[in-house]
Amino acid sequence: MPDFPGKFQYFAPGGAIAQEGSCRVHFDAQSLTLTPESGTAALAFDLGDLDSITAADWQLQLMLYTGRTLMLRQLGRSYDTVAHNLTDAFRNRIVQCMLLEDMEEISRFTGSIEWNVKSGPAEMRLYKSNLAVLPTAAPAFQWRLADIDDVNFDSAAYEISLQSGPARLRVSRLAKRTEEFASKLREAINTLSTQTAKALHAMLPFLDPDQLQTCAGVLREGRSAPLTKLAAIHKQIPTALAANAIDKDLKPYYDQLIDLAAPGLAYVGFKLIRSDDSDDVFADDDTTDDTDDAPDADATEPETLYWFLVPLAARRGEATPANVVAWEANSRSGRATYFFRITDAARANELADPARAATLIDHSIQRLNFALAMLNFRRRPIYLSDEELARDPRFHRYAIAARRIPEVCEVRAAFLGRALHTSPEAWQSQADSILVKAGT
Repeated sequence: MPDFPGKFQYFAPGGAIAQEGSCRVHFDAQSLTLTPESGTAALAFDLGDLDSITAADWQLQLMLYTGRTLMLRQLGRSYDTVAHNLTDAFRNRIVQCMLLEDMEEISRFTGSIEWNVKSGPAEMRLYKSNLAVLPTAAPAFQWRLADIDDVNFDSAAYEISLQSGPARLRVSRLAKRTEEFASKLREAINTLSTQTAKALHAMLPFLDPDQLQTCAGVLREGRSAPLTKLAAIHKQIPTALAANAIDKDLKPYYDQLIDLAAPGLAYVGFKLIRSDDSDDVFADDDTTDDTDDAPDADATEPETLYWFLVPLAARRGEATPANVVAWEANSRSGRATYFFRITDAARANELADPARAATLIDHSIQRLNFALAMLNFRRRPIYLSDEELARDPRFHRYAIAARRIPEVCEVRAAFLGRALHTSPEAWQSQADSILVKAGT
């Protein structure tokens, strides 16, 4: 892409001008470089390091996550080209940093949003399992379709309202595409609901229609649900899930994990995977000696990934939970069990109180599940160290994801370690070391 001449002002976090003058601007699909004509060293940054881009009054305001602001002006006839192409490149890069680029996109819509006391122009990208919202003047975010409780089209206001738990998102100014957005969104949600029911019926064929409908309401795609709730629907569900989702290679490690578990506190979840996905779709797009990539489907159920989140016992055979939960997934590419703290040290004593422990564990697991879903169930963004994320350009988008998504930052902080599936003996030794680290 060519360089564009113009002028710039670079503002410090407090608003003072740190640099200014004539410059040349160059950007590509990933980064922007600004070269001052004064001979000062060039500025360069990843487009994912931008929180927002605002185009108005023939100038571009670029807000960096550091609190600094870059203002581009006097771009002349190139203004429209730069504004359009840079905004498009910024959105594409943000999608990569939100780890959505592997997902199957349905359609894009440009309009305006009201969300979290913020409003303004935004692009909505609808995927088969997610909705990405890409404002120009605020940080981007995403919702999983399975988490959307209601889609309401107000024909009088020509506005669409989306509800997810207590959160509400209003979308407007879609003009003639308003009804199309509502229709395609509902269709995607309904398709996902249909596929969820089919996946659960294939895994749990003994459920009658009413039981299956109740099960689908409890065990949503991409979410985790307590096995006790599922057992209340039908007592065979926990046994069937373990038998059908755990293959022979994973079973020795799963059995050892269950032996360490606090009774009655395990959760299960699943994610649908496109039938045309290869092993690399939910894996990282790089090659390293470590092959423990993101989960993929197993050999017997290529369209469904199942996982278990298992709180461990403070002492083997006791009911009191430790401050540790383990994540085990039925994937070909996954070769480890991952361990996380349930809560910080200040609240760990609450786990000794059964009433308070259940609420604390549920809250922790739902946040852990949310973070895993935001990572599209990749593993490297969890276990790579801050230093590895910082120094290796291949992983820079993971560093951005960890910074942009608070739950990802939290789950990295809660990560205790992983026990590799090399042998049951080695796994047990690594698990024991992790439990000692956690203070169990």
